Amino acid sequence: MFNKRSMPEIILEILQTEGKRKTHIMYRTALTYPQLTRYLDVLMDRGLIEKKADGSGGEVFKVTDRGHDLSKHLSLATSYLGLGDYDEKTA
Repeated sequence: MFNKRSMPEIILEILQTEGKRKTHIMYRTALTYPQLTRYLDVLMDRGLIEKKADGSGGEVFKVTDRGHDLSKHLSLATSYLGLGDYDEKTA
């Protein structure tokens, strides 16, 4: 239907990559490093994700309770609008 993804669709994709490193999120969401960094900064500033150490010296991004709530709402909205094929488990 649309070639470009909307900001809510991109945010939903990021929120659905629970507990992953920045590189994994970047590849899964098909964002460039600068784009992903901007999104992650915004999501962290708003308390939707947090950065945690992963035990091997790296960092992973965890979705907060507030982020899970937003993910559920975005998933419902995108499914109502027919914007993407997202898991119903998050709805």
